[in-house]
Amino acid sequence: SDDAMIYIASSLQGNLTLKGLRIHARGLTAGVLNPLSTLLCDTTTISSTYNSNHTLKCIKINDWIDETICSYLELNKKYPEEGLVATAKIIKYHFAHNFQLGNFESMEASLLAQIVSYVNRGFQVCDKAFFKERLGRNVNGDRANNNL
Repeated sequence: SDDAMIYIASSLQGNLTLKGLRIHARGLTAGVLNPLSTLLCDTTTISSTYNSNHTLKCIKINDWIDETICSYLELNKKYPEEGLVATAKIIKYHFAHNFQLGNFESMEASLLAQIVSYVNRGFQVCDKAFFKERLGRNVNGDRANNNL
């Protein structure tokens, strides 16, 4: 049932070991996709995104395919190094197209320092194409030439 899936999603919030989840169940509705999406990348705040599940690499529920969930799982696969996937998600969902300074106002100073450190590390380690696509800039800060 949907309630069981919601319970599973909430129980996986602190998961650091389970990498795959396959469920075949009757009676599920598309409503179960939202809690799973939030589990993988809660974009409510930067802190929520940082604390999302970055361990799961594969989720299969019946034969459903959800593009949002797939994009989160792809990031989890692409950046397996600890902290780097959190950096990629934070950049993609908080620093790209809808950046708002208000995201930092209520953040603890220690977490803010970690985020800045991770973002800096992300710029140094993640592939340049990721940043060009997400920020419209090259890693050195120049405007990206979209004709390349």
